[in-house]
Amino acid sequence: MNATRESPSLVGVAVRDLARLRNVALIVAKHGFGPLLMRMPLGRRLFDKAPEGDASLRAQSAPVRFAKLLAALGPTYIKLGQILSMRKDLFSPDWISALETLQDNAPRLPFTAIREQVEASLGGKLEELYASFTEEPLGTASIAQTHRARTKDGEEVVVKVQRPGIETTMRSDLDLLYLAAQALEASIDEMQLFGVVSIVEEFEKGLIRELDFTEELSNLLEFQRNLDPERKVAVPRPHPELSTRTVLTMQFFAGRPIRKLEPKSPEAQAVVNEIVHAALKQVFVDGVFHGDPHAGNLLYDDDLTVCMIDLGMVGRVSAEQRDDIVTLMIATISNDSTTVARLLLKMGTPTQRVNLNELKADIERIRSKHLVVKNFGEYDSAGFIEEFAKAAGRYRIKLATEMSILAKAAATLEDIIRTLHPDVDLIGIARPFLDDIVQRRLSPQRILGNMMSEASGIGSMLRTVPGQIDQLMHDFETGNIMVRAVTPQLDDVPTPACARRATDARRIRFGDHDRDGDRHAGDDCLDAAYAHGGGTGDRGHCQLGHTAGVALVRSRPSAAPDAAAALFPALTSQGPLLERRDGGRPT
Repeated sequence: MNATRESPSLVGVAVRDLARLRNVALIVAKHGFGPLLMRMPLGRRLFDKAPEGDASLRAQSAPVRFAKLLAALGPTYIKLGQILSMRKDLFSPDWISALETLQDNAPRLPFTAIREQVEASLGGKLEELYASFTEEPLGTASIAQTHRARTKDGEEVVVKVQRPGIETTMRSDLDLLYLAAQALEASIDEMQLFGVVSIVEEFEKGLIRELDFTEELSNLLEFQRNLDPERKVAVPRPHPELSTRTVLTMQFFAGRPIRKLEPKSPEAQAVVNEIVHAALKQVFVDGVFHGDPHAGNLLYDDDLTVCMIDLGMVGRVSAEQRDDIVTLMIATISNDSTTVARLLLKMGTPTQRVNLNELKADIERIRSKHLVVKNFGEYDSAGFIEEFAKAAGRYRIKLATEMSILAKAAATLEDIIRTLHPDVDLIGIARPFLDDIVQRRLSPQRILGNMMSEASGIGSMLRTVPGQIDQLMHDFETGNIMVRAVTPQLDDVPTPACARRATDARRIRFGDHDRDGDRHAGDDCLDAAYAHGGGTGDRGHCQLGHTAGVALVRSRPSAAPDAAAALFPALTSQGPLLERRDGGRPT
């Protein structure tokens, strides 16, 4: 569910964001990234020369400075860093380690602000809603603050209250991130390889879900339904009648973090067994798993029941993906590098041609380095996952977001196992799940169903072939067939202005992201940019037109083109914000 932002002045909002962009740029330069900033035309419009960096930070490595930069920029950027720490296919271990240090800390909110937020969200006085409500918070984070309370029925609960105004702040930060991402990709070739805009898009989807507490409410209800009554695993029971987009009320679990267990003790063994069983069931049976199962999100009580909390981030795997994971495990154990390579291509999205022989050789090297061991103490699945993701990055294979979340969760659980009880019988616990999947895959009903599905698909395809051939021949006859030639050697050859205008228009109109269906409104703002530029097709105006359209249309779509037309003269009075990569200014 997406909240609608209300703004009295769209132009004012955009100008405010761009004013903040300068402050952000100063913080970027302070942390030693001034030279990178000045490689962008946007940076050169903000500063005549690169601002001086902080002398105390110069001796620190780039990964450490980048993590400190995100921490200095605030909660949205800290969240971004935490998401980036999962992308082992993009970042080397030293970058991942630095990003993993980012903590979601925030100052404590006064209780008056909490009271006002709860009463406004639930529509009643605090004393009418709860029998009691403690003023002292259980915990504070960038998005919410938690408090203990008691319902009118006498049940002990935890109330998660969203910080007032945090959604507006984070949405404003997201607009800046989009503008910066587009500027980076347009100005610096290496950034296109990273897919900076795609990263921001994925980050926005996750952040918007996290800001909507009804999403976590749905996750809690789903995990409740999936619980095995024979296992000692629990999740807090939510109270939908006391929950909204900004307030979440759930059962209080009187437990302690698992980090307080004595390693290798019988209690640690029992808890680890339950955690492993629950994780395998979530992935291979339920298809939905805890996306952030670190030691602080796993509690245990005197009965050694394990409770999973903070289900704002979950991952989902389809039945086909589950089959692929099992096949990948079997192929890895049996050293079938061909199958592993093909599965990697299937589970990801190759962005360029992949040399399969080189990929298979890399997979064999990674497997022999991390998985050929005598016991679990030597087993390094985290290292295997890390190098596996790095190999995907080297071959420009973009891993699905869910696979990145799963890899991060698996590595986190391995750290817990290694710390608390490394002698756990992983194979013994996993075998029933794997056997069940293999049996279902080989069952006559499954095979027959697959055959019927394939036959139906082939029949449907054959029925449509004649019509498609007729359409193709008609297009040939009427000259409506378009052929695209890929000629990398000619990319730097100057093209006429009219051709560049057409190419830019197509790129912005049809090649950009589609955020919440706002692409058409972005096109309207692009038209406003062209009108301001006299039809020149300035690439800076084009990309800014679409970005501004996406940023402005959310409040009042009909006003977005007028706002953009009014905004562009002020933004571009000193020249284009974006330039061609060869340094020339578009004509």
